[in-house]
Amino acid sequence: MKGSQRISNLITNPDFILPGRINIIEANCSSGKTYFALNTIPEWAGNPERILYLIDTSNGEMRIQQNIITISRDDYAMADYCSGKIWGEWAHTADKKMPVMTYAGFGSEVRKGRHFRWQDFDYIICDEMQNLVNYHNFSGDNTNLEAAEVALQIIAEEKKTKIIALSATPQKIREHFDALCYDVPFDKSDLFRVETFAAVPYRESVETIIQRHKGETGILYTTNVKDMKRYIACANSIGVRANGFWSVQPNTQRDHPMDREQFALRDTILKDETIPANIDLLVINRASETCIKIDSKNRKIDYMIVHDKDKEIQTQVRDRYHGDLSLFYYHDVEGANNLSCQHLPARFLNTRLYAEEREALCDHLDLRKPDDPNRSHYKWPTVKDYLERNGYAVERKKDKKRNGRWYYVVRLRDTKMGELL
Repeated sequence: MKGSQRISNLITNPDFILPGRINIIEANCSSGKTYFALNTIPEWAGNPERILYLIDTSNGEMRIQQNIITISRDDYAMADYCSGKIWGEWAHTADKKMPVMTYAGFGSEVRKGRHFRWQDFDYIICDEMQNLVNYHNFSGDNTNLEAAEVALQIIAEEKKTKIIALSATPQKIREHFDALCYDVPFDKSDLFRVETFAAVPYRESVETIIQRHKGETGILYTTNVKDMKRYIACANSIGVRANGFWSVQPNTQRDHPMDREQFALRDTILKDETIPANIDLLVINRASETCIKIDSKNRKIDYMIVHDKDKEIQTQVRDRYHGDLSLFYYHDVEGANNLSCQHLPARFLNTRLYAEEREALCDHLDLRKPDDPNRSHYKWPTVKDYLERNGYAVERKKDKKRNGRWYYVVRLRDTKMGELL
């Protein structure tokens, strides 16, 4: 771990946050973004009731609702909020509480129009706002999300309520909302951050990596629920105790219902910020990509696997573990190919490589074609290109003593061509 300062130590003045803008606070894992939202901003507002907290997933909504100053959307919707009344009775549950809801829930409230006055809020916290942008690419009914986005733009333009976007990966927010965005300036040089000691691109199967780490504790991210189920079954079949959970939304549960153990696992992760002792491998997908937290004080994680090429997803999933990490695997066939080329065995250097030797070199390096379901590997023309991109010189020559056969010589670029054997 490095650095000593948290967000609350660095953004100390409410004047840092501008009305009429989407104020982006870009900060890494463990820098205290959630603490800032649930402690510093309520101090500025004078009362948590003056703050609305929006988040991207229902899993994240549940985790934030564990805080004593927050209230669920259900309680909020029942209350004539900020009037102190609920169905004609005093709304004690809403008193001095910060309403927390997903962007979709917020959009639903906006569309209803009743019991909702955004003018009553001094601050709106938008946690992981990039996913409000990402939802544009999702299939299905996004009416509520569209309503949420339009409402936030209107709120910003009214220049009364201050909007704060918290994210470690805010580039899509900037691109989508453009001139509305404002990056809150603060000194990040000593910002607290966790370290990843080895980030390794991989091209082999996920099952191979899981097998390699039997007896250790890990987290695996993959995109869809079908793959989650497959990897969980595979891990358990080789003696790696694995389980996971996904979205609790009705559509997902209809197609992929979770059992009692999975709901219990979800509760433990979201409430206690740890992986139970009877689990070696936690398998997650997009429903948990930005919201869960595993505290290293509660359970040490030895490795993580992100089976996705998207850099934003890789960053977000890494941030689910609040602690230093020894080994982080990320899916990158091209990167893994380059890495393999950097470690060329001596037997292939400074010697004549005829067709047979070149084939042996290709088999040894085993450079894979990206996104090829047959997992076939490249032959010599492409392998030659990879070698030249990774610090090697490759020369083609004709052997006059062997009937003019062509051969190649591979050498490091900073060495001279010596006498060939």
